[in-house]
Amino acid sequence: MMRERAVTAACLLLVLALPGQADWTSIGPEGGQIYSGAVTVGAAPELFVGSINTNFPLLRSTDRGASWFLTGGTLANYPQQLAAHPTNPDIMYGVASSQFYRTTNRGATWSAFSLGSNTNGNDIAINPHNPQVIYVPCYRWDGSAWRMVSAKSTNGGVNWTVTQLDTFASTTIYSAAVDPVDTNVVYMGCYAASMTSVYKSTDRGATWTKHDFPTNAYYVYSLLVDPSNRNVFAGTLYGVYRSTDLGQTWTRQSTNNYNYRLVFAPSDSNYMFSASYSYVYRSTDRGLTWHISSSGIQGTNIRTVLVDPTEPGAVYCGSTAGMFKSTNYGTSWQAVNNGIVIGRIPTLAVNPHEPATVWAEFADNDLFKTTDNGATWAPQSTPLSCGNICGIGFDPADPQRIWMLEGSG
Repeated sequence: MMRERAVTAACLLLVLALPGQADWTSIGPEGGQIYSGAVTVGAAPELFVGSINTNFPLLRSTDRGASWFLTGGTLANYPQQLAAHPTNPDIMYGVASSQFYRTTNRGATWSAFSLGSNTNGNDIAINPHNPQVIYVPCYRWDGSAWRMVSAKSTNGGVNWTVTQLDTFASTTIYSAAVDPVDTNVVYMGCYAASMTSVYKSTDRGATWTKHDFPTNAYYVYSLLVDPSNRNVFAGTLYGVYRSTDLGQTWTRQSTNNYNYRLVFAPSDSNYMFSASYSYVYRSTDRGLTWHISSSGIQGTNIRTVLVDPTEPGAVYCGSTAGMFKSTNYGTSWQAVNNGIVIGRIPTLAVNPHEPATVWAEFADNDLFKTTDNGATWAPQSTPLSCGNICGIGFDPADPQRIWMLEGSG
């Protein structure tokens, strides 16, 4: 097929240095799918982000997103979530499939620890007062069905014990949070028995109690506890919900879909942000109301949003087009992709009338064009109804006419 005849296996557009040699030089475009991320602690925090693209690259920035480089260490699968140690900037964590990963040298190397057989983790929640205690919400196959379980480590992720939350089968569990005021309290977000629910433990994960939402919002992708008043926020498939009674009851605060990650701005906790697939949503009243705040962001599948505790107003998000940064609490955004060259390019074409002009499609429908043999690239607009582009052709008689084949017809 045309897509298969294109450069499906490539992660980047590459140029052969000399005929007959196997050395390639990356010429972009910069960017690529960012799936998860974390910010380290300290006076000069560093940014780490992970991708679902080929070889699951992990990238690091030591200059607040101005430049990025590969960490050197990699994971065996793409990181569902990354997390930073709350007091030690050298230590980072990741969870990918059935493995929990830890680095003690800022990503140079990673050690893998099993969460248990037939167990897949989705999030990381660390006790801020005792970082040796870590929780991971997991699916576990028990031979007949997938069950919701909590994996807990008391030695920094080396060893794990698993506790089943409930007896329901064919359920989903994506998120976890530790109450920063009372760390005996742990929350996990689930879709169980056809109902959106948050499970709560008051004994450090030994036992769990189910609390249903008033309406079905399906999956609970993210959980966040406000340290000032212990209000709990849940980012779901259908809106952001808030609990003011420690998870007993829930009220819907927004209607935006796919709330993959929720964060407070440390410099002003009136600001909250949600990574919401096509947009970043912002609240300026501590989660009561929410509005789109995505000016300047390109791409889709926004799954991570990060804040820098040492730079007031600084917010980061990742999409299919790479990383973006705001310095004004999300009012406007700029791409910060210097060094991020991890995009998958399933389709590219050289203009036969202008050989220096090349069109390339990033996966997930991000279209780029270069007119100088790849020295610079510019994003191109596509029709709103356009699906993934799987072929690009040029009219042999009209150099201004371009044909594209896309997945929506």
